[in-house]
Amino acid sequence: GATGGLVVFVLRLIMLKKYDIGGFCNGILAGLVSITAGCGNVECGSAFTIAILGGLFYQGGSSLMKMIKVDDPIDAFAVHGVCGAWGTLAAALFDWGDGFDHFHGWSGFNCVMDGDSCAKNVGGDGFAANLAEIVTIAGWVAFWSALVFAPLRFGGFLRASDSVQEQGFDTVKHSPSKAYTVETSAPAAITLSA
Repeated sequence: GATGGLVVFVLRLIMLKKYDIGGFCNGILAGLVSITAGCGNVECGSAFTIAILGGLFYQGGSSLMKMIKVDDPIDAFAVHGVCGAWGTLAAALFDWGDGFDHFHGWSGFNCVMDGDSCAKNVGGDGFAANLAEIVTIAGWVAFWSALVFAPLRFGGFLRASDSVQEQGFDTVKHSPSKAYTVETSAPAAITLSA
């Protein structure tokens, strides 16, 4: 996870010429999401590579969302969508089997068996299965999101009014305006008598 954070931190420092702690935190999440699918079947060096690429994919997804003007203020799609898809593919690509000849997948330390020996040439099948999983999940999410958000959009409930957007949602809809408010009052007058 830290590797993904450092990759994004350095990229944003180069791109923006300033420190971006939010990007650093999302980069950590990007590294963690990227390694989640393959955490049980990749080696340490592969995990490091997966996290580096996860940071790069996160930055690419984040930049793409801004470029096509999709409002994703916390980069949820870049972290979970892009890096989740990458991590699912990476689990098959970096499987600690012998190239695409052996494949471990959910078998942990054992290869996928074909009778008494390791099944041969099943790495491609594992990659295809993971690719099908990504497409299926994307379709599932698209279907349910459209079912929920389309009526909200057509009903006018999905967008805040222009005045609320200009003032800022936090200012208009949330109270207090700061995370912590401290009520202070002037101290009571103290009278000293001699």
